[in-house]
Amino acid sequence: MLYLQILWLLALGGFLGGCAPAISPQVQQQAVPAINLADLQANTEKFQGRTVILGGEIMTVKPYKEGSLLWVDQRPLDPQNRPLRDAASGGSFAVASDQWLPSYLYVPKRGVTVAGVVEGKINGSPLLKAREINLGEYEPWKEWYEPIPPSWYDYDPAMRHWYTPPYFDPWRPGRQ
Repeated sequence: MLYLQILWLLALGGFLGGCAPAISPQVQQQAVPAINLADLQANTEKFQGRTVILGGEIMTVKPYKEGSLLWVDQRPLDPQNRPLRDAASGGSFAVASDQWLPSYLYVPKRGVTVAGVVEGKINGSPLLKAREINLGEYEPWKEWYEPIPPSWYDYDPAMRHWYTPPYFDPWRPGRQ
C-alpha cells in the first residue's frame, strides 16, 4: 500500500511539473500583457524598456558582443507561455543574451519562450534583452521530416500523421 501511495505522489508531481509555466510568475507580472509581434514591430519605441514575453521556433544563434544573439521565428503562446508549434509564423525577432548560448542546445526548429526587455530594432526586427529563456522539448525528427510535401498524402489533412515518424515510409506502395 505504501508503494502505491509513493507511486501516486510521484505521478502527481510529474504531472504538476509538466503544467508549470515557461516563464516565472514574477516576470509574468512585470510583462506587458498579451502583446503580439506585429504591435511590437509597429510601435517599438512605445514598448522600449518594457518587459514582453514572446515565443516561437529557434532559427539561429550567433555570437554577439559578449554573449549571443538568438533569432526566433515567432509563434502565438498557449496559456502556459509555450509556443504553439503548428500555428502560423508572425515574423521574426532577435534576443540578445549576456550569456553564451550553445548551438548544440539552441538548434533550429526547437521551441523557445523568451521574456525580455525591448531594446529597439536590429535589421528591422524587434530586439529583446533576455531576462529569461525557456527551451522547449527537442524534437530531432522535425529537422529531417518537416515539412512534408502535401502531395505525399494527397493534400488530405487526416493522412498527414501517417507520413511523420514513426510511420514515415517514402516507399509505401500506392502513393505517387
